[in-house]
Amino acid sequence: MFEHVDREIEATLHETIDPDELDRHLDAFVGLERVSGTADEWEASEYIIETLTEYGVDATLHEFEAFVSVPEDASLTVTTPKHRAVTEAITTSFGASTPPSGIHAEVVHLDDVTTDSITAMDLDGRIVFTRGLPTPEPVRLLEEANVAAVVFESVTPDQLHEMIVTPIWGTPGLGDIGTIPDLPVVEITQEDGAWLREHLADGPVKATVTTQVTTESRTLPCPVGRIDGRESDRFFLVGNHVDSWYEGVTDNATAMAATLELARIFADVQPRRGLVFGFWPGHSTGRYAGSAWYADEHWTDLRENGVAYLHLDLNGLIGADSFWYQHMVELGDEHVDAMDAASEFKRREDDESFLGSSDRPARNSDQSFWGTGLSSLLSGARLDPGTDEGGPIGGGWWWHTPEDTRDKVDVDVLVEETKLYVSLASRICCSPILPHDFAATAVDVRAALDDIDPDGERFDDARAHLDDFQTAVIEANAAIDAVDIDDSAALTAVEDLQIDLGNLLVPGLYTAGSEYHQEPALPYAPLPGLRVAEDLSQLSGRERLFAEASLRREENRLSDRLRSATERIERFQIRRARHRHRHSRCSLSCMRFRCRRGIQ
Repeated sequence: MFEHVDREIEATLHETIDPDELDRHLDAFVGLERVSGTADEWEASEYIIETLTEYGVDATLHEFEAFVSVPEDASLTVTTPKHRAVTEAITTSFGASTPPSGIHAEVVHLDDVTTDSITAMDLDGRIVFTRGLPTPEPVRLLEEANVAAVVFESVTPDQLHEMIVTPIWGTPGLGDIGTIPDLPVVEITQEDGAWLREHLADGPVKATVTTQVTTESRTLPCPVGRIDGRESDRFFLVGNHVDSWYEGVTDNATAMAATLELARIFADVQPRRGLVFGFWPGHSTGRYAGSAWYADEHWTDLRENGVAYLHLDLNGLIGADSFWYQHMVELGDEHVDAMDAASEFKRREDDESFLGSSDRPARNSDQSFWGTGLSSLLSGARLDPGTDEGGPIGGGWWWHTPEDTRDKVDVDVLVEETKLYVSLASRICCSPILPHDFAATAVDVRAALDDIDPDGERFDDARAHLDDFQTAVIEANAAIDAVDIDDSAALTAVEDLQIDLGNLLVPGLYTAGSEYHQEPALPYAPLPGLRVAEDLSQLSGRERLFAEASLRREENRLSDRLRSATERIERFQIRRARHRHRHSRCSLSCMRFRCRRGIQ
């Protein structure tokens, strides 16, 4: 970690966290069912603007058109071998609506929805019954298999979790129209799932599925607060989501409360760099429509001035006592150190859920800013995922259900999380230099290449450019540690370099397509464009030829970014040398002048 990162001021700021303010905000959100585009979401947004203004933060209530999908009603009625109406059933955001009479078909059981399991069965025109959370990947695979509908058995006893099944991130573009899902989706309880599985084992089962989903454009509110930096136009972006399923007190009223408290504290600090606070709508029914819209509308400002993005979600969970986290590796050591310094909560190292593990960011949680080059952070206290108490993702069994109410909040836990967020904001916004260590990114790129190509048979160009970049960035880090923190021009040069490296490397490592568009919400791994190399042995003929062409182009893309990053470091070093030379000549001239005047 860099020497010139301020890790002292945060302890003083921790003492200013006010649990009564956190309680006040939570009380304001209780009772509001903030489904995107509803009056309750607007009421919450207006409260946010009023509170930010009260704190002296520049606040704007944006509004925009977004494409959202609200699940309304669902049913499953078994007709063969005996009649049974399943009364507890829900559908999903961006699931298809059936005709009023429903869809009637034979039901078949799939333990797991995979390419192999689908290929092994004749699913055409049938209703598939499986278990799991309704997510985009299984829905996409089943729709391609031309199934009539899909029924998911809940992963949590006695609870049905509201979900979204589109892979499209934000409001679709013209090229996304063909990937909007068109498959009816139903979720049922474990009790009903056990009954259905038992009868499927005995013989043919037929059923009728009905679903009703409202999918349309809606005008959404997007509250944003801004604190300008006193010495830099750069800013740290902190986001959460203002919309919810039902009351959504832990998902995500607690995160809104923590963000407001962060804004109150830093409004009095006058940090070196600024902070922007985004309260995104359309998280739950628009697949991160709010943060995606903000990325589109403010792309240039984010690219030129954004330094990092911290997403707050699922905070203040009763019973939580340890931090789950994800981060881009250039901020990894600083993030881990901040967790250890800010709280006695331990770190959760091995948790696995569909949100990913404690590692690199996954494709979820309003991560709409990879294309703009912002380094990403995500952390918060969690319960054990996959348990009765923790639910499917460690957010509580009540996650995405009507049971997510005020009694699920522990404000003491929320205070501990807020301490962490204060530490991160302090280090990023108050330090003479940014804590971004892109030497760690070089190591990360090498690890990803080795993971894709463990025998080292490919990517010679990319590896050569990576060698050059790694050597250059290690030397640059030494220069950053040696910088004179009283030299404003030198500090500006360091900050410019770190921003430029993020703009080059973050999209290069985390996106496969254009940095001006959003990647889909599908399974993801670093250097996604090169991952086709892992499947080359299974390809032949023109598929193999096309895959090789794709690999060559993606390697060129990575190599060019690494080469550009190395050149940017070299320019920084040349300018730094010239600046030091001018500074030395100026100091020598000053000394000669003083000597001529007899000044001691």
